[in-house]
Amino acid sequence: MNKNFDYKKSGVDLEKSDEIKSKLIEIVRSTHRDEVINNKDGYGGLFSIRTFKKDSVLVSTTDSVGTKVKISSRINLHRNLGIDIVNHCVNDLIPQGAFPLYFLDYLAFGELNEEVVMDIIEGIADACKKVNCSIIGGETATLPGVYGKKDYDVVGFMVGIVDPKKLIKPDNVKEGDILIALPSSGLHTNGFSLVRAIFDLDNDINILSQKINGEEKNFGELLAEPHREYLSSIKKLFHLISGISHITGGGLYKNLPRIFNGNLKAEIKKDSWEIPEIFKFIMEKGNVSIDEMFNVYNMGVGLVIITDPSNVKKILSECPDSWVVGEMLINDDKGSSVVIK
Repeated sequence: MNKNFDYKKSGVDLEKSDEIKSKLIEIVRSTHRDEVINNKDGYGGLFSIRTFKKDSVLVSTTDSVGTKVKISSRINLHRNLGIDIVNHCVNDLIPQGAFPLYFLDYLAFGELNEEVVMDIIEGIADACKKVNCSIIGGETATLPGVYGKKDYDVVGFMVGIVDPKKLIKPDNVKEGDILIALPSSGLHTNGFSLVRAIFDLDNDINILSQKINGEEKNFGELLAEPHREYLSSIKKLFHLISGISHITGGGLYKNLPRIFNGNLKAEIKKDSWEIPEIFKFIMEKGNVSIDEMFNVYNMGVGLVIITDPSNVKKILSECPDSWVVGEMLINDDKGSSVVIK
């Protein structure tokens, strides 16, 4: 049977896509630094580095919000995901001592939803403005058949810059250095596949409205809490810092060894902080071992700073919610690089 096909009938509405993009222009422009060069053709974002040192090092990173989108979207907290993706990228730049310059997003939908797109982009723009980062490009794709009608994905790309003399390297960390932790704002953007499996959230979201012990927000709101951004807290302290670890997937065990050499180990004092209730709730309901929890989640520690003991008092005073979480030791037995005791 012959049918009259067009792109819209196949699931891609170009006219709607163009309308949405035109509405995004002012939001995106509100993030532009002076270094952004206006580019009428729109094929590539332009950013001048003329105001920086000639030997400056560019640092780049990319990530997605992962399956957190499956939860946040179900409770209509789309804007939070825009904040999530920017803050995750910012936090992946600062371990090298870099400051963000510009950001590009990639949003993919099964069916384009203007309200959702606007919410996400507003979240991205607000988070970018907070750290003086420009949105200079992006892509909003409609992929029917790849995603379900209500499904979408949020991905981000960020470029930052650092003076090579201020680049933070593993060689900076030494025996006797102190580890200082900054708290997370929950799960951040990791471990949501395990949460979805434990609570069968793809089929039943009723538990998301349940309150958990000692928390004002319900379970869903706690899960959707945006990924905390740490640059604002520590940007004046880079000169005192030997190492910075963003605690993402794999927790302390996987992320801390990335920032020091193999002859050292980090000894973490588990009793130096109270594990947030959301992690206890997941552990109890899923019958998950404490070791597995520490292998998957940040467990309340979103960032770890390594510094010389002489700097501890200054850092703690500048970051009032931080605490001493451990110290660096020689790894004499060549065992685990991270010991939590």
